[in-house]
Amino acid sequence: MRARWEILFILVVMQLLVGCSVKRNTPINRRWHAFIAHYNTLYNGQVAFAEGEEAQTKGNKDDYTRLLPIYECQNKATQSLGSGNYDTSIEKAQKAIKRHSIKKKPVAGNRSRRLTPEEKEFRARKEFNPYLWRAWFMMAEAQFRKGEFIEASATWNYILRLYATQPRITQVARARLARCYVALEWPYDAEDALRRMGRDSLTFKATKERINTEAAYYLLTEQYEEAVPRLEHVVKHTKGRIRRARLNFLLGQLYNQQGEKQKAYKALSRVIAANPPYEMSFAARVLQTEVIGKDKYKQMIRRLRRMAKDENNANYLDQIYYAIGNIYLSLPDTANCLASWEKGVKESTGGGVAKATLLLKLSDMYWEKEDYINAARTYQECASILSKELKEYKQVEERAKALQPLAPYLETVKLQDSLQALAKLPEAEYLAAIDRVIEALKKKEKEEEKKQAQAEDRAESQQRRQTMAATAAAQTRVSGQTGAWYFYNPTTVNAGKAAFRKQWGTRKNEDNWRRTNKTILGDSEFEEYNYASEDSLNVFSDSLSVAGEEDIDPNQALKDSLANDPHQREYYLRQIPFTEEQLEASNALLSDGLYGAGVLEQESIENFPLAKRTLERLIVTFPNYEKMADVYYHMFLICGRLGLWFEAQEYRRHLMEEFADNENAITLANPLYEQIAKNGKHMEDSLYQKSFADYMASRYDEVGRSYEQHIKNFPEGPHRARMMFVQAMSLLYSGDRSGFLTLLKELIQKYSQEEISELAAQIVKGVQNGRLLQGGPWNASGLWARRMRDFGEGDTTEVKTLIEERIANYAFVLAYEKGSLDEDQLLFEVARYNFSNFMVRNFELEISDVSGISMLVVKGFLSYDEVHAYAQQLYGDRHMATVLEGIRSLLIAEDNLKLLGVDYSFDDYETFYEEKIQPIKVTEELNIDENQEIEDIDPEDVPEGYGTNGEDSTEEVIEEDDFPFGF
Repeated sequence: MRARWEILFILVVMQLLVGCSVKRNTPINRRWHAFIAHYNTLYNGQVAFAEGEEAQTKGNKDDYTRLLPIYECQNKATQSLGSGNYDTSIEKAQKAIKRHSIKKKPVAGNRSRRLTPEEKEFRARKEFNPYLWRAWFMMAEAQFRKGEFIEASATWNYILRLYATQPRITQVARARLARCYVALEWPYDAEDALRRMGRDSLTFKATKERINTEAAYYLLTEQYEEAVPRLEHVVKHTKGRIRRARLNFLLGQLYNQQGEKQKAYKALSRVIAANPPYEMSFAARVLQTEVIGKDKYKQMIRRLRRMAKDENNANYLDQIYYAIGNIYLSLPDTANCLASWEKGVKESTGGGVAKATLLLKLSDMYWEKEDYINAARTYQECASILSKELKEYKQVEERAKALQPLAPYLETVKLQDSLQALAKLPEAEYLAAIDRVIEALKKKEKEEEKKQAQAEDRAESQQRRQTMAATAAAQTRVSGQTGAWYFYNPTTVNAGKAAFRKQWGTRKNEDNWRRTNKTILGDSEFEEYNYASEDSLNVFSDSLSVAGEEDIDPNQALKDSLANDPHQREYYLRQIPFTEEQLEASNALLSDGLYGAGVLEQESIENFPLAKRTLERLIVTFPNYEKMADVYYHMFLICGRLGLWFEAQEYRRHLMEEFADNENAITLANPLYEQIAKNGKHMEDSLYQKSFADYMASRYDEVGRSYEQHIKNFPEGPHRARMMFVQAMSLLYSGDRSGFLTLLKELIQKYSQEEISELAAQIVKGVQNGRLLQGGPWNASGLWARRMRDFGEGDTTEVKTLIEERIANYAFVLAYEKGSLDEDQLLFEVARYNFSNFMVRNFELEISDVSGISMLVVKGFLSYDEVHAYAQQLYGDRHMATVLEGIRSLLIAEDNLKLLGVDYSFDDYETFYEEKIQPIKVTEELNIDENQEIEDIDPEDVPEGYGTNGEDSTEEVIEEDDFPFGF
């Protein structure tokens, strides 16, 4: 009996050993590897994935003042949560794929029997482990939740090729690929992926995935009416209390945006009923106040003010006052709206997204009202805390920079207008106005003192709690250590630190820490300070003060002290222009303020109507203003921009008649002025082309005449630097070496940012070092022949040689004239191609500039054979071949790339390539990616007669809801 059991055990072990090989494809083998992959490798990955999901759901922080993204991982801060768990999932998935992937075709059976469609599909597969698709799904989903959207899209693309004959898998994979494109904000790619899914013959799971992705797509493209019904479907099929509450909040936001207030209120009520985290619940209650009818606005405001008094909402006051302001805005009552938003900014306890959103709305409101003084303040603060990744950041930054120089002029105008208005009032009225300002100042100071005291009390209370906690934690450790040094006792140390901060505040650990002002130390900062001498100096200074007191008028001293105290009337009375001299000084400030404000309103913020009003006031009020010529010129430009041609010509006439010698008057007096104003760009282009043609034909006198004409008609034209360069080269070849160097130096100094200045600097340096220019006249169009070195025979710089190695690190280079195309679009197209076609290889992409030529460099090739195969495959793609039309490509060793544009021009390298590199024989049909068994196979191409010899070739059954790692 025992012998029979031993024989049976041996047979089972042998069978298991046979089944362990992935090089055999039998039903038992497939089931065995599916079983091991499921319970041995993937199980741990699935557990880690679930833990990562939980960490992201609980730790996710949304900005409830904006439309929420459907996917939590679209929040940058959330992507790092659970990343360790997702890394484990990816590692386990890769391990399962590596160990349990079965690519071997099943053994052929009876060739005489015709294959059924199911058998044809089975034999056309590229992966035969029926469970392994879950490993690929888990890896792609983990990459997505980590925020690695490009890597995830590459994995989904690979899955589409790997499981091309299994539509139940590819339908879901394509929907999730589109989801990656949505997260990357690539709407066209997402739309294309969804279109490829079709709508017919979709499984139930694929339909849910499609609707899910469509909801995200319509949110991305701001088609909110289309997004709402799809989001409603998503909410119904979403698992998890917090996640469903979050999507209900998004649904409430969309309803509110579409004006469906009742639906929005119900959706937000579902959020509150789900008992989500407090922040979400609070935001839902605040948003509910916005969707109640306008007739109940007083009730809404009272409700929000009660929320503001609740201590639990102390950190959410900015959101509460933001909501109150929105209610006033809907009435509309902009005054109370601005007051509420200002209070929200003032009461905000942090610099988070809620305050940034509030500041953004407040700044935009001030901007629309043309209140640029307040807008400058709020935009500046908003730019300091607003996330740079938001689309609004660029506009905020631009407006903050534009308003920063404008605000002081506007403040000057406002102040001088106010002071002059006060000077015209009766004494009782202007004194009452001053008293109101003083009372407001005192009230503000009291509020700030109260706020500071509250902050100190909170800090002290927090410090006491920390000290008590440290004491409780340290009691066990310090018990029995009565003889230990007291600095070893953390309780004593913390108590001492708290007492020090209370008495001295926060001080650096440095010498003379007690002194606030250390400037008296000078160069002896690290020497021991003589406090006794300081005391003697103080006594001496006191004695001097006492001795000189007899010479000071007590009444005058009192007046001076009052005039410097903003809490006294004298401080303000001193600023009011009562006398003629004071009024003249005030008018000087006012006129300068009007001029500066008008010019900046025209040039920086391009508010032409406001600039016109500002400068018109200057003209009427101060007709003898010293910069009136510039005022007329700016008014001429402003009226031209506004289409007021008659007024523009009037200002032109005034400028030419009253200020004939002014530079702008001379410009406007040019007979070709109107023609230049209308067709200046084309005229300057033609002039530059003529000048260059004359230079190439050695007609240097004509070049000089064109240059003079350019100075006269286009002194600030875009071709100015090039014209200077062509003129300088003409002077050189005409024999005027001194004029050549002078003009090039002027070019380098004035137009250092121009691309031609780099070449000019190299030429000046070479000529000054005694080198000679050779090779005929410089050709401005010969970009591909440029190099920074080799200016002549006198150059002793060692020139490195190009290598001819076949086995070396190579790069694929796409070169084009700088600024001639959209670099971001080119980078996107090449990156998308690489991610879609290479799963294993990860090529590096970078853009660099050299000698006026930009290059997109693809690195990561280990030999010339590899980069050659890559180029053949790239240009074999129809779409990429169209994209790359007109772009020069190079296959170049990375060592040679370093010399390109320096020691060798592009034309030099092309000659070298044709002679030395191109003749190298390469490996035919080299596939540079790994896992080379992935290729498209049409099931109809399977030869008839191939069977499975009775094997259960279609033993895998995928259930509709058997897709893990879902939404």
